[in-house]
Amino acid sequence: MEHVFSVRSLRELKNVMPESGGSVYVAGHTSLNDGGGGLFQWIAGSSDPSDDGIVVAGSGERPGRWHRIESQPINVRWFGAVGGATDATEAIQRAMDAARNGGSIYIPSGTYRISQSLRIYQGTTLTGDGLLTVLRYVGPSGSGCIQSATPERSCAFQVSRLNIEVLTESGWAIDLRGMSFSRFDHIFIHLRRTMSSGYYGPGNGQSPYYNVFTACHVSGPGDDDSNGCIAFNFAWDTEKRDQSANANQILGGHINSCHKAVACYGTGNVFYGQVIEQCRDGYSFGLPPTRINAASKGTVNTIAGCYTEYVKRVIVQEHEACVVTAELTHTTGYEKVFDAKNTKNSIVLTSHDGRLESSRSLIHRMIDLKID
Repeated sequence: MEHVFSVRSLRELKNVMPESGGSVYVAGHTSLNDGGGGLFQWIAGSSDPSDDGIVVAGSGERPGRWHRIESQPINVRWFGAVGGATDATEAIQRAMDAARNGGSIYIPSGTYRISQSLRIYQGTTLTGDGLLTVLRYVGPSGSGCIQSATPERSCAFQVSRLNIEVLTESGWAIDLRGMSFSRFDHIFIHLRRTMSSGYYGPGNGQSPYYNVFTACHVSGPGDDDSNGCIAFNFAWDTEKRDQSANANQILGGHINSCHKAVACYGTGNVFYGQVIEQCRDGYSFGLPPTRINAASKGTVNTIAGCYTEYVKRVIVQEHEACVVTAELTHTTGYEKVFDAKNTKNSIVLTSHDGRLESSRSLIHRMIDLKID
């Protein structure tokens, strides 16, 4: 009968002689009960790369590896990720790398300091415990807390139930480059520095396309007139400056205290059921710079069932070729509902009766109803 005995950490596991017991219970990754423990089994002849989380090489020269018996979902604590002031970037990235061929990664409750972008691979599901799983991003300016490991090609992911704090000026919570056909669900983003964005999505001809965002919330640092923060920043690409995010669906969610709730330079995007409060601009639609004089340059985007409160300019049409179709459930505390370059190509329907010019619906420009 095989005996199962225990050791305190993976470091001790490496020194266990396989003849002593084919299965070993490890009480923690680095220290007792740190969440990284589990049951390991010796697989003779295994040459799998050691990642000090799921696969552990012994200290001797015997061919073989210790393999974690439970392998899904991958828990970042298996790789030594801990909360507090300790930098968890390397440990969480090793968990991401363990799912490079697809799989599920779980980040349990805690506050994790992240100093470099976390690279996620095709087919990966990343989930946490909602508001209790905090990724505190302090990485370099012009980078995001989570990004695709292969931004040059289009890949699909699922990210949900995370609370991301951006503490880097001009940083982002999620870099959408290389992300298409992906889902983002129940994500809370807190922008603590100016000029930062919740979702940064310049296009490259294949992404970010066809993504779905449900119940994704973004809050800015206050002073919406000057903080420069954008919740959904569907910008243009920096090389050719003629592509942006297309055919994405943003469903629900709350945005507040940002300079712009949405900056959109792509086409075919749908914004449904959002609540926007205390922002300078709600939805701003424009064209990438090199497409302003192009033969085919228009964009069409849709807003449906959205609520705004104390948003100074609810909808901004930066260029007359940007077609807007909008139905707003309620607007209050605004300066202007539709700041337009050309009202003849758009439909904007509000709940007001039109006595104020700034709130007047434009539906009458499209329908001429006569009753004899």
